[in-house]
Amino acid sequence: MPATQPIPDSSRYQSTRLKALSLFASRGFSTVSMRDLAKHLGIQPGSLYNHIESKEALLFELIEELYEQLLHGARQMQRRAATPAEQLHGLLEAHLRLHASMAAHFRLAEYDSHCLASEQQAHIHELRARYTQLLVECVEQLTGQPAGNSRRAALNGIVALLNQLPAWVEAPEMSPTARHALLRDMVLSALGGALRAPQD
Repeated sequence: MPATQPIPDSSRYQSTRLKALSLFASRGFSTVSMRDLAKHLGIQPGSLYNHIESKEALLFELIEELYEQLLHGARQMQRRAATPAEQLHGLLEAHLRLHASMAAHFRLAEYDSHCLASEQQAHIHELRARYTQLLVECVEQLTGQPAGNSRRAALNGIVALLNQLPAWVEAPEMSPTARHALLRDMVLSALGGALRAPQD
């Protein structure tokens, strides 16, 4: 499914996207009406469609953007890493770093994807499956054995953990570096458990 086409005047559209993203993430997509969105953007409700195609199309675009960024970062790690272990650790690090810069996107992806049309949901599911497969391939190269159904299920859970964990761990007394290290250690601990679990 092709990405939603941006409305002309890209600078204005990018500003609209960022404001809408902030509102959707703070209040939840389903609670934001078109009138709420128009008010937040500082425009009349009747002119909203001059700025966006639709509320749902914008949500789809934002979630799609997140998974495209995740896939891009994972593929870069594949090219750069010298060993399977470096590749796996690089993928996890890239995911956590992206969460730091796209936290609102992750919020929408995890909690509001169900608001998308079925075709849009299917496309997002496909992107997530592609990303999970890259993680599976990293683990298979590291262990030297194909991943069975139980390990694939566990790795799918690791992706969900990566998507949600940074929002769960509130540690204002910690430095950003220390918090990142804590998140990485928690993910690696969960990953270690997944790797120790018996195969099918």
